[in-house]
Amino acid sequence: MITGILGSIDKMRIEVFPTKEYTEPPRKTIFVQLNPEKYSMRHNVVFCDGQAMGTTGSDLRFNRIEGEEVSFEFLFDSTGIIPPGKIKDGNGQGSDLLDALGDAAEALKPAIVNPFVEVQTVEKEVEAFKDLLMGFDGDTHQTSYLKLLWGGYNLSCRLKNMNIDYVLFRKDGRPIRAKVNCTFKGTVDYKVMVAREQRSSPDLTHERTVKMNDKLTLLAEDIYRNNSFYIDVAKNNKLLSFRNITLGQKIKFPPVK
Repeated sequence: MITGILGSIDKMRIEVFPTKEYTEPPRKTIFVQLNPEKYSMRHNVVFCDGQAMGTTGSDLRFNRIEGEEVSFEFLFDSTGIIPPGKIKDGNGQGSDLLDALGDAAEALKPAIVNPFVEVQTVEKEVEAFKDLLMGFDGDTHQTSYLKLLWGGYNLSCRLKNMNIDYVLFRKDGRPIRAKVNCTFKGTVDYKVMVAREQRSSPDLTHERTVKMNDKLTLLAEDIYRNNSFYIDVAKNNKLLSFRNITLGQKIKFPPVK
């Protein structure tokens, strides 16, 4: 966040995490050089498309809702017209005031490029950006887990694809400006996802507290959509009889194998 005589500018940042739980502090934080002008969001519902032979219509049956996808275009420019981006350790906090003063000073400088000094290329910055976003971890055998933070927008995600366009060059052909288009796909840890959705799937373990007039046969049928699993549930909970349940007792219903 830059504050002061320039008002308030919230720089978009990308936090890079070592694990999918997002419980540890980020390894690195990328502060973009220039906030994107726009971003595109995509939500996709997947159906099982069933169509009988000889018919003209389809019976669409719900399959799943895929994770949110969002696309951004990032600018890398080494001409000196705009302040450089930053990559910091951890969450990048602790030096906000110094950063704000430094960024304000950079913004107030006249946009004059010394014609006698060769402009640096953006290749190194683009490569560092790419390595952080899609770098492969040999320990986890996974690419990076990311968190996009910009204003009120917050998305835990992973990079799906990246397209790099070099659009401005030095006399020797080395690039000094690049546009990097990235698509990120939202990701949620499986345990967190189940807790959020509270799905009643027979493929998940469920726990029920016995209420007045509950019967094990009816509870099993409600969860498994089948009336033949109540004996297995009784054995799994070490009940002497499937009729021997008491008010307030907790009963676990294991997944169907």
